[in-house]
Amino acid sequence: MISMLFNHPKKTVFQRLLPLVAGAVFLIMQACSSTSKLPPAQTTSDFYQKYKNEAGFKGTSVPVGLVSRLVARGVTDTTVRAALANISSIRTLTFTPTDKKSQRLLERELTQELDQVLQRENYTAIPLLDTTPGALQFRMRQSNNEVQELVGYRKYGNNFTMVQVNGRFTQQQIEQMLRKLDPDALLPLLD
Repeated sequence: MISMLFNHPKKTVFQRLLPLVAGAVFLIMQACSSTSKLPPAQTTSDFYQKYKNEAGFKGTSVPVGLVSRLVARGVTDTTVRAALANISSIRTLTFTPTDKKSQRLLERELTQELDQVLQRENYTAIPLLDTTPGALQFRMRQSNNEVQELVGYRKYGNNFTMVQVNGRFTQQQIEQMLRKLDPDALLPLLD
């Protein structure tokens, strides 16, 4: 059998191996292209993990005690102070496109993907906030009348920002905290 392969002219051996080599190259290309596109996030934590190390993104876990102390200094409202004391984690994700591909991600996919996550997980909007373009839009996730997560995000100009705050809050605490504190003033602390 082996002698049959080598007794034929070289062109015949090459012709016999060509489909095998072409198939192998095709499979390798498919494997490479499928790993470069990450699947859509299912939760806000997945969203953060998916993008935090990608080009143009900056993911940061913020020390809760530092933010709470800085913010609580000028706050006398006991409801807001209680909310600040109940924060268990704060993470931020910022994005500035670095090339045309990442610009398309910002324009066409990023906020849509996060919106789908927020809809799937039954986050509710906080209606009392400013809805002008560029203002952080907040959603909260509740279970048994307890707010477990607050997510603020915006796409404004050539930037995207997401702030994720986890803890145990009442809806009243969240609303009062967002009335008393200017979320945009906090962003420099969270970078």
